[in-house]
Amino acid sequence: MFPALETEVKQETLPDPYEDFMYHHLQYYGYFKDHRGSLPTSATHQHVWKNNPRYLLSGSFGERQGMIPDPLQKEKLLWPTCISSPVHRQIEAVSRDSLMLSSPLLRSRQLLHDEFGEVNPCLREPRDLFTFFSSSGPLQAPRWPIECEVIKENLHHIEWVPPQPEYFYQPTGNEKLPEIVGEEKGTVVFQLDSVPTEGSYFTSSRVGGKQGIIKELAVTLQGPEDKTLLFESRFESGNLQKAVRVDTYEYELTLRTDLYTNKHTQWFYFRVQNTRKDATYRFTIVNLLKPKSLYTVGMKPLMYSQLDAKTHNIGWRREGNEIRYYKNNRDDGQQAFYCLTWTIQFPHDQDTCFFAHFYPYTYTDLQCYLLSVANNPVQSQFCKLRTLCRSLAGNTVYLLTITNPSRTPQEAAAKKAVVLSARVHPGESNGSWIMKGFLDFILSNSPDAQLLRDIFVFKVVPMLNPDGVIVGNYRCSLAGRDLNRHYKTILKESFPCIWYTRNMIKRLLEEREVLLYCDFHGHSRKNNIFLYGCNNNDRKYWLHERVFPLMLSKNAPDKFSFHSCNFKVQKCKEGTGRVVMWRMGILNSYTMESTFGGSTLGNKRDTHFTTEDLKSLGYHVCDTLLDFCDPDRTKFMQCLTELKELLQQEIHKKFNELGQDMDLEGSWSDICLSDIESSTSGSDSSLSDGLPVHLLNVADELNQKKKMYKKKKKKPLQTRKQRNEQYQKNNLMQELKLTEDALSFQERAGFASSTLQKQPTFFRNSENASSSAMRNEKPRLNESQLHGRDKGTSLDPSKMTSILTKSKERMQTEKPRPTVSCSPKRSTNSSQEPAADMKSHWSRNRYPATKRGRAAMTVYPSLHIYTYP
Repeated sequence: MFPALETEVKQETLPDPYEDFMYHHLQYYGYFKDHRGSLPTSATHQHVWKNNPRYLLSGSFGERQGMIPDPLQKEKLLWPTCISSPVHRQIEAVSRDSLMLSSPLLRSRQLLHDEFGEVNPCLREPRDLFTFFSSSGPLQAPRWPIECEVIKENLHHIEWVPPQPEYFYQPTGNEKLPEIVGEEKGTVVFQLDSVPTEGSYFTSSRVGGKQGIIKELAVTLQGPEDKTLLFESRFESGNLQKAVRVDTYEYELTLRTDLYTNKHTQWFYFRVQNTRKDATYRFTIVNLLKPKSLYTVGMKPLMYSQLDAKTHNIGWRREGNEIRYYKNNRDDGQQAFYCLTWTIQFPHDQDTCFFAHFYPYTYTDLQCYLLSVANNPVQSQFCKLRTLCRSLAGNTVYLLTITNPSRTPQEAAAKKAVVLSARVHPGESNGSWIMKGFLDFILSNSPDAQLLRDIFVFKVVPMLNPDGVIVGNYRCSLAGRDLNRHYKTILKESFPCIWYTRNMIKRLLEEREVLLYCDFHGHSRKNNIFLYGCNNNDRKYWLHERVFPLMLSKNAPDKFSFHSCNFKVQKCKEGTGRVVMWRMGILNSYTMESTFGGSTLGNKRDTHFTTEDLKSLGYHVCDTLLDFCDPDRTKFMQCLTELKELLQQEIHKKFNELGQDMDLEGSWSDICLSDIESSTSGSDSSLSDGLPVHLLNVADELNQKKKMYKKKKKKPLQTRKQRNEQYQKNNLMQELKLTEDALSFQERAGFASSTLQKQPTFFRNSENASSSAMRNEKPRLNESQLHGRDKGTSLDPSKMTSILTKSKERMQTEKPRPTVSCSPKRSTNSSQEPAADMKSHWSRNRYPATKRGRAAMTVYPSLHIYTYP
C-alpha cells in the first residue's frame, strides 16, 4: 500500500537526529525519564503503524516496556487515599490498557487516518509531551519546600451532606472572651520550629519535604489518665504552628502565616487526638489579621470525626458554641491581631478529629478526580488533560480542554470559548467545590451538557496555585506574593502559573472569541455568592456585562445575590485576572466570590453552605450559559430592561445621599457608572507587595552597589561661568512654569463658575471620570472585535441641561443589540439536573419561559482539533 514505508523498514536503521534531540530536550525539562534502550526506531514504529493503520486513532501507540513499573507503583501508593476498593480495581483494569499502550516515541511526523479510511497529511500531536500521563508517572506525589516537615500519612475525608440545614450560631451575649496568656503561663504542646517566614525565600523542593527523620512534636502522654490533646498539622493544607495548653481543657492556637511572609492568617486546618467525650473544650486562635469576619454574624467552624465517618458515614459538619471574634489584648506594636474562640464537645473518647475554616480540597483530591476522568473511556473522548506548566515547587498545573468532536475544521473554529479557573488563593477551597460541580455536570451525559460541549470550547485550570494549596497557605504562592495581583507580570520564572494562564488565554483569543472568563474565589466577610465584573463604556454594549450575573441570580435565587455584585475597576485591582482578561478583550470577565459562611436568601436563609450547595453553583453556571446564549433573546432583553430600572434606582439613591433632587428624564445612560458604584472593599492584600522575596534580595544588593558606586564617584567642579548659566536657566524655567500655572488656574476657575457650580459632586467629575474610564477601563480588542462597533459616549458637563430635558420615550425605545446567538435550542429533559430546589426561578410574568427543543445529536467523526496551551 505504501512502498516507500516498506522500503524503509527493510533498510538498515540509523540513529535519528530528531529522536536524539527530543530525548535530550525532554529529559532536561523533566518530561522524559526512560532508558535510552527502550526507544523504538522510527522504522519500527512506522512498521507497527503500517500493519494496523487504525491503531493510532484509538489513542494507543505501542507498549511501554521500561516505563511501566514506576508509574504504576506510584499510582498504587496514591490510589488508596482517594478511591474505594471497587472503584480502585476498575480504574486499575482500565489503566493497564491505557497506560501500557502509550508510546514513549515523541514524534509528530506520521500520517493519520480519519474515520473514512482516507489519509490526511497532518501532524499527530506529541501526546506524551502534553498528556496527563507523563513518563514520570500519572500521579506525581506533591512536592514541598525542603524546609517543611511532612508526616507520612495519607489523609482522606468522605463527602457527606447533612440531612438537616446547619443554621448560623445565634449569639447569646454571654460568650466568654478569654484573656490571652501565651506560653509564659501555659504549656507548649505543639510547635513547628522550621517554618520559613519573611526574609527567607523558596529555594528548592522535594517529594515529602524535609529530609531525615520527622520529629515527634506532640507531647508524650504520661498514662491513660493524661487528657492532653495531641495536635498535628504537617499534612496537605494543614497550617497550625503552635498549640499552648492554658487549662485542662483550654488551648491557645497560633496559625502559621503564609510561607515566606509575615501575614495572611485566616485559613486553618489541623488534627487533634486523645479526645474525651464528656468534657467541654475551648479553642482560641490568637493571631488572625482581619478586623471583620463572618464569625461575628453566626458562622461556625467545621469538625470531622474519624469514628463517625467509619461507623455512621458522617463527614464534615458545623460545630461549636460560645463563638466570638474579637481583638487580641496582646499587641506587638506593629499590627493588631484578632482572636476566634469557640467551645466544643467531642462525640467519642479516644477519637481523631479535624478542624477547618472550610471544607478542605487538596491537590491530591484534584489528582484523584482527574485520574478518574482520564481513565473514563467516555469522558476522555471529549476532555483532554494537559500540563499547562510546572509551579515553582515543580507541581503540575493541569489544563482541561472540554468540547465535543466537530464534523469539520470550520465547525470547530466557529466555536466560542469559555475559560474557568480556581484556587489562585489556596485557602479559598470554596472555588474547588464549585469547580467540581461544574466538571461533574459538563462531563456528564446530560443533553444540556452535550449541547454546551457542541457550541463551546471550555478551557479549565482547576487549581492555579498548587504549591499554596499543598503547604496550607491562605493567599500566596511560594514567591510570597498574591498571584491575583500579578496577572500583568513579565516574571515568568517567579509567577509561572499565572504567566502561562494569561499566555494560554492570549493565544486562545487569537484563535476564537472568548465569551466568558470566570475565576472562582472565596469571601471572608460577606454571605451568599456574587460576581465582580468590569463596566463597559461602549454605548453599543451598555450594561451587557451585568446580564450574566442577573441571569445567574434568577437561576440560583437562594444562593446568588445580584445586589452584592460590583462592576467597578479600581486602581489596586489592575493586576487581577478579572481586569487583565477584560482589557485583553473579554467583555464578560468575572471573579466569582462564594462565602465561607452561608445564605441570607430564600429557603436557605441563615443556613451554612454545604459542599452540595457549592457544587450546584457549578451546574447553575452551565444553565445560565445556555440562557445567555439562547437564540430566543426574550430573557436577555428583559434582563437589560430590569438592569436599567435598577440603575435608575441607584442614581436616585445617590442623589438623595448628596441632598440633590434631579430629574432623570433624559439620557442618564451616559452617566459614568464608576461614579455610582462603591468600592469592592478588597482584602487585606489588595495592594501588591511588589517583587517576589528572592528578587527583593537581589534588588537590595543592587541598590547597595549603586550607593557604593555613587559614593566613590565625585562630581567634577564647575567654573563660575557654568554656574551662572545654570542659575539663569533655572530662573527662566521657574518663571515659565508660574505663568502656565496662573493661566490654567484662570481657565479652571472660569469653567467651574459657569458650568459646574450647581452640579452634584459626581456629575462635576463625570467628564474626567468618563474620559479616564475610556482610557483605563475600555478593553483592548483585536481588529475582528473592533469591526463594526460604535464608539462609546461620555457625559459632557457643558451639555448637562440639554441631556436632562430629553424625552423619556427615546430612552425607552432604544434596544441594545444582542451580543451572541447560538443554536440549537436545548432540551429541559436532563438526567443530571439538580433537585427541585436547585431549578431556575424565573419570574413568569416578567420572564416568559421559552420553549426549548433539542435536535437529535449527530454522531460526528473522531476528528479532534487540538488547541495547545
